[in-house]
Amino acid sequence: MRTRRRRRRWRKRRAAVLLVIMALMLTGIVTFIRARSTQEYRSVNKSIGEYVVQANDGILAADTREKMEKSLYVPRKIDKSKKLIAFTFDDGPMQGKTERVLKALEKENFRATFFMLGENVKQYPQVAEQIYKSGNEVAGHSWDHPLLTKLSESQIKSQQDRMNQALYEACGSKAVSFRPPYGGLNDSVKKIIDGPLILWNIDTLDWKTKSAKATEKIILEKAKDGDIVLMHDIHESTVQAVEHVLPILKQRGYEVCTVSELLEAKGVQVKKGDVVLSAHQIR
Repeated sequence: MRTRRRRRRWRKRRAAVLLVIMALMLTGIVTFIRARSTQEYRSVNKSIGEYVVQANDGILAADTREKMEKSLYVPRKIDKSKKLIAFTFDDGPMQGKTERVLKALEKENFRATFFMLGENVKQYPQVAEQIYKSGNEVAGHSWDHPLLTKLSESQIKSQQDRMNQALYEACGSKAVSFRPPYGGLNDSVKKIIDGPLILWNIDTLDWKTKSAKATEKIILEKAKDGDIVLMHDIHESTVQAVEHVLPILKQRGYEVCTVSELLEAKGVQVKKGDVVLSAHQIR
């Protein structure tokens, strides 16, 4: 009887050991897969992300640099076989509107780049944080939308620094890239602004028409693979256009992505001072 009990206890122990070994093996496999996924797919163009960290290296504490590096490399798998369009939104965030844009993007598993104003980030930090946490790209558009070509270099730097401070306080990430207000560029802007300057090649004119149908028409008729589309998430008509046009683009085989995702998928590397109009137009 004692011998049988010992055998049963031994069998139970052996089974428990085998279960532990199998669990450890499974954990190792999952970790390996995740590591490869993180390495192969990044939502932020590597050259942009590395430059932002390097440019701010002298003024950031070590733990802050580490946080920035983590925030700049958020994995997202992009199907490179699909036609890609980068949606970009200027002048936000705007409470009550930006969240609806985010919801529409999430519904289709799309992402976009948000070029935010520091003063609006300061007013609606929770919305800026939602942009970041939902996997969209945090980008800068100055503090309060001046024409930078009319400012001194110290004033341009102040616009960038105040904007970045507001972004970092709101969501723990500074701007990955920058779009100058009105697309205004000169040598001083290129010299002072950290990283590449992102413009656009498809202007929906949503700020002018304030018409959802007009905005949709431009996107559906003009936007194509590799394009960067300009919109403003502060207008109700733009929000309505985005909500309507995203499922149509998906049906047509398009993937709406961030600027960095677009550039990386197309194999484009950019540096400080580069002016990006689309994946096919860098100057």
